[in-house]
Amino acid sequence: MRKQLSVVALAALSALSVAAITAAADETIAKVGDVQITKEQLERPLFEGYGLNVLLNIVQLELVKSTARRNGVAVSPQDVQQERQRTIDKMFEDSNRKTIDKINAAVEKNKTAEADKLRADMQHDNEQAADQFLANQHISRAEFDIVVETNAYLRKIAEPMLKGKISDENLKQAFAALYGETVQCRHIQCANLQEIAEAKRRLAAGEPFAKVAQEMSRNPATAPLGGMIRPFSLKWQGLPDAFKQAAFALKEGEVSDVVQAEGNYHLILLEKRIPPKAVKFEDVKESLRADLQQRAIDATVKELRQQLADRARANLQITDPTLKKQWDDRIAKANAAIKDKEEMRKQWERERERAATQPATGGGAGGGAGGGSDLVPTPATTLPSTSK
Repeated sequence: MRKQLSVVALAALSALSVAAITAAADETIAKVGDVQITKEQLERPLFEGYGLNVLLNIVQLELVKSTARRNGVAVSPQDVQQERQRTIDKMFEDSNRKTIDKINAAVEKNKTAEADKLRADMQHDNEQAADQFLANQHISRAEFDIVVETNAYLRKIAEPMLKGKISDENLKQAFAALYGETVQCRHIQCANLQEIAEAKRRLAAGEPFAKVAQEMSRNPATAPLGGMIRPFSLKWQGLPDAFKQAAFALKEGEVSDVVQAEGNYHLILLEKRIPPKAVKFEDVKESLRADLQQRAIDATVKELRQQLADRARANLQITDPTLKKQWDDRIAKANAAIKDKEEMRKQWERERERAATQPATGGGAGGGAGGGSDLVPTPATTLPSTSK
């Protein structure tokens, strides 16, 4: 008898729950005269339009929270806020460079109030720029906050993994990269040798390198700047070795022959060489260590995040039919893109083989790092932009 009552009670509670959900869905949240807008009318298109992206971000967040609990890692609201600030600062690092220099100069002169005002103005401008960036990318603040929280957990997991991993050899290489001889270059990035040939034709006809780069280069970061890249050294890690070697082999004002690097083709103009800076290794050793540590953590966070994405892709089961169809479509598109990249790789190989059998055209030092490179093409690498 008691069991029967329990079943009846559960059935009654279930009915009440369904009724409550239905009532909540029918809740009026806005009116225009006699026209009423219900909560369900708002939620349905939001669910269909943004539900999958938000779901995938939540999945990653919950997976990393589970990992953190197993490892005894705790993340505070302050950790999340610091990660958010770090993310926004990184987004606008180049455009903030001049302001940061002014802040450092004010600090050196003990002008604390001026430094604080510059810092507050920069953060305010960054917040507005971040809002604009997210709007342009069709990313909501809610999604951004989930990603930031996920990265805060990943950073807490990564930090102990890398403690004490920076060696003296790492520091010496970083010192050479930052304070050794650097070069200032422009480049034109092309997808194939036909585009390179057209760029070379225009240069030979007397068009300015910056103009051709702006109109033809496929690098979204440097093309608007006329192909300008911030100064770099041979030891700098942000560019392919073939690209750096070709650039350093040039004379000032000279344009390289075609340089193949990581699936792209480049023409490089060396504008000037910059002598090494007069800085002592011991004076900057600890600041270099901190910078390398931070870079290593950032790289590990990125790698761990990719592992989360792979884990979710392999094991995610979606029961909602709308979201499941969107997920299946996304997987199908991803698989098709992989096939397309493989076809592009084969096309790059064929073009490289053809180039190797044709007589060299044009000239300039660095040609040996070009069409004859033995690099296996991979998806495009985005070169760094110059500071504003």
